[in-house]
Amino acid sequence: MKVLQVIDTLKVGGAEHITVLLSNLLYERKVDAAVLILVEKGELCGLLNTKIPVFFLERKRRFDKKKLKEVSQLIDEYDLVHIHLKHNFRYVSLASRYFSKQNHKLIFHDHSHYFGVSKLSARSVKDKLFQSVFKPDYFIGVSQSNCIWARERLRLPEGKIFLLENTIAKQNVDEKQAIKRGIVIVSNISRVKNIDYAIRLAKHLNERLTIFGKIRDEDYFNELEELVSQLDYGEHVKFVHDCNNIQPELYNYKYAIHTSHQETGPLVLIEYLAQGLPFLAFATGQVFKTIKSELPQCFISKFNLESWSLKVKELDKLSSTSLEQVYSDYFSSNNYINRCLSIYQKVINS
Repeated sequence: MKVLQVIDTLKVGGAEHITVLLSNLLYERKVDAAVLILVEKGELCGLLNTKIPVFFLERKRRFDKKKLKEVSQLIDEYDLVHIHLKHNFRYVSLASRYFSKQNHKLIFHDHSHYFGVSKLSARSVKDKLFQSVFKPDYFIGVSQSNCIWARERLRLPEGKIFLLENTIAKQNVDEKQAIKRGIVIVSNISRVKNIDYAIRLAKHLNERLTIFGKIRDEDYFNELEELVSQLDYGEHVKFVHDCNNIQPELYNYKYAIHTSHQETGPLVLIEYLAQGLPFLAFATGQVFKTIKSELPQCFISKFNLESWSLKVKELDKLSSTSLEQVYSDYFSSNNYINRCLSIYQKVINS
């Protein structure tokens, strides 16, 4: 089985982390796997196994005929082409349709969300193209909501829709006898992540807060800095923008929070579980749906500072062992690669 993973860049992000991890897991299982990066490398390239072939297209324009032909020639060499994110699927399917004489088995891996998408927005118009022009033959969703979209909007048959919940590779971390202090939140800085609420909560709890994340919305980041100043809490709030590997940092903190209004995953909750770090998160996303009965104390369904404060104080009752066991039972990378290979076999046999 020859498999090509496709993504536009390997900058820091959830889909990008999954692409790297899945490629490495495939290599470990002795699958003939390679990676095609359509636009630019990104920081996560360095995490790929050096023995995995990586192709860099370096396209500048979407409709560069020469580049589209290069893609079509490359995908001709693979049994399965596993494409991450919608814009990349549109591009590769275009190359396949107009510049290749072969029928390719293209798998669309959807990492996106559907909340807050206006019916008249450019995003909505592009999504409609998946009902006709770019309708995929095979669909992988990271959440039940992704799969519902594929079934109800794209009207794909059940046998062509697969749920593959996200995973992370657990790292063995030397805790160096650290004194655990304060709260951590790991989240790229954008408005939907609701980081201003996390800052207010830290102030309410009188705890230090460290925020790990790339700036995705400069205006929102400026608002956060202004909020910290207004609360006179600058000595207790720290932003870290250059950390690409969070697990070795988590042992420094007493607990984590995740205040995002909406999520498809998120991956970071799985990292907290893997390292046995107690966390409190707003009840949204596939991780919540999967483990809410196992760890109800880790989720809350409303934004109220007093309610969050009370639940945070109860996190001390959670043992690291119980959290790590939930990771092993539901989110281990071994379970993930087994499910993925099962999907591949079904696609090949279809």
